[in-house]
Amino acid sequence: MNSRILLKISLLLMTCGSALAQTDDGADRSWEFVLEPYLLATSIEGEASLGRISGVPVDVSFSDILENLDMAGMLNFEAQHNSGWGIIMDYAFMNLSADTNVGFGGVIDAGVRRRIFEGLVSRRLDVAKGDMELYGGIRWWDNRITASFDPAILPGSPSARIDESWIDPIIGLRWTTPLSERWKLRLRGDVGGFNVGSSFTWSGTATALFRMTERLELQIGYRGCRCRL
Repeated sequence: MNSRILLKISLLLMTCGSALAQTDDGADRSWEFVLEPYLLATSIEGEASLGRISGVPVDVSFSDILENLDMAGMLNFEAQHNSGWGIIMDYAFMNLSADTNVGFGGVIDAGVRRRIFEGLVSRRLDVAKGDMELYGGIRWWDNRITASFDPAILPGSPSARIDESWIDPIIGLRWTTPLSERWKLRLRGDVGGFNVGSSFTWSGTATALFRMTERLELQIGYRGCRCRL
């Protein structure tokens, strides 16, 4: 079975509760840890193909996703060493489901599960202003689409399931610069795939960071990414 998925995902990120781990005076300060649970407003645009059916448009608005959302969770973790090396891990999942009534009391149930994980190693670079980091690692995509039909007046319940999962190597840059005492701007971009998992993928993010307290930070930004198998 040949399949191809082309997706463009637009995300409005709202990260809250960025906990910057600090140690007591006199303790080891060689590591800094950041834990970021976040929320997002997301939409999906692009096209999907499966077997002989190709070029099917996909356009799912944020309101449609919110209406059919069953469960979602997003968490980002970072550890930065004072040597300049660090690790970044990000995990997000989303489960959607909907049912539609058809003639004679029949019901079609459909569900979508999406999971994305990033595991990255970063290296801080010397720049004149702000912080520049080069990073590389993997981005894992996992998608499942299920559908079942209950004809009501006929026996049986036909069902179908499509699973697509792959891992992309990625490389990118992240630049953070102060705008004021409390505000910072962060730009991030990466490319990957290289015909290892997908043929090509890219991701770009622009984020404004506001330091609320010494240990708490609020982030609001926009992310766009695209993946072609």
